Amino acid sequence: MKPVVISRIFQARAWEKLNEYLEHQDYSSIFIVVDENTNKLCLPLLLSNLSLSPKGITVIPAGELHKDIETCMLVWNDWLGMAVDRKSLIITLGGGVLCDLVGFCAATFKRGLDCVYIPSTLMAMADAAFGGKTGVNLHMTKNIIGLFHSPQVIVLEPLFLNSLDERHMRNGFVEIIKHALIQDPPYWQDIENLEWPLSEEDLQNFIRKSMRTKMDIVEQDPSEIHIRKALNFGHTIGHAIEKSTLDSDQAILHGEAVAMGMIAESIISARKFKWKPGFLERITSMLIPFVKNISWDEERIESILKNIHFDKKNIQSQVLFSLLEQPGKPALDVKLDLDEITSSLEYFHNKSYTLMQ
Repeated sequence: MKPVVISRIFQARAWEKLNEYLEHQDYSSIFIVVDENTNKLCLPLLLSNLSLSPKGITVIPAGELHKDIETCMLVWNDWLGMAVDRKSLIITLGGGVLCDLVGFCAATFKRGLDCVYIPSTLMAMADAAFGGKTGVNLHMTKNIIGLFHSPQVIVLEPLFLNSLDERHMRNGFVEIIKHALIQDPPYWQDIENLEWPLSEEDLQNFIRKSMRTKMDIVEQDPSEIHIRKALNFGHTIGHAIEKSTLDSDQAILHGEAVAMGMIAESIISARKFKWKPGFLERITSMLIPFVKNISWDEERIESILKNIHFDKKNIQSQVLFSLLEQPGKPALDVKLDLDEITSSLEYFHNKSYTLMQ
């Protein structure tokens, strides 16, 4: 297996460092990929700071609904028409969906092209841009087609966050909460009583801490053989919830689904590992403001359970979870029966909370 590249991260003087990096490389040309949103809101800032002119720009549809092979075909065909060669550099400007999809396209086109990620959302800055995972969805399954292919460089420009509304900021902050819960108790306790919206200083500090948490784990286990599985906390149920809404008028964001997934998987963890009194209530209260209200009925729960059985982490049809033995102490490859999963999902059906609209 090709080793996972440890990406360079440019944060302070990011544009200056990026241009210095490009000057010392021998790339034949630069190509940029954006989606419909970043094309309008973010591309002008990139072009004004890039010392080299791109040879071509590809614009793809925005959103999780388009994270599929059909969109990959659009990208590959565009690159073919623009004569992208093996020495070309791909610059990806967008959120987590774009990083995953374009990273996959770059990894597979002409057996692998170098790429630079410029994340434009909090979700991507705190999580999705790091670690080398690429992937697209197939039918009911999230990221089932993919491989490891790290960007050479990740550029963090906080000005891009100005293009996000509050819902998308909260969406990204969910992954920061996840990193806090799998790391150590003081971290999630720091987050527990935060007032929203965050100050710019607090936000940048949390991005840096979240980034370090993920990169420390990835460097220990780049191919997700052991400890990296902890990063899946909340995602087995979360991905299934997200997929259950994708084709409906109740479509939710990835972070909103993962917030629900973390609540459900915390319920399972608390029961299975006999958490100390109060932990579950505190974690649930911390996550509730990041949840998007959707309808919960038997049909929804059946759809989620069906989606879970297509999860890419399953082995021999056995669903494997990353849970918490306690906050800060992950439990990996935990096998659960259907009743345990169903019971955790019924929480949303039975509990009466005022959820964020």
